[in-house]
Amino acid sequence: MLAYIKATTHYEVTFKAGDNLNSIGYVDSDFVGYRESRQSIEGNIFIVIGGLVSWENKYQETVVLSTVKAEYMAFTRTTS
Repeated sequence: MLAYIKATTHYEVTFKAGDNLNSIGYVDSDFVGYRESRQSIEGNIFIVIGGLVSWENKYQETVVLSTVKAEYMAFTRTTS
């Protein structure tokens, strides 16, 4: 992964005046993804004009008691 990033640092995302700036975002969480601390894992990606422009995954800071709460926390953190 690091070798790929190093080799592609010169890549750019460019948009033309006529491009339709359709953007799509995906958010998900894995309830109690890390069993030792009972933390859930959340992740998100954002795509603009068919190209990936942002992604992230991390452990949620708060331990939750349900899948719905884990999903809600992932969604609200991503949209804020």
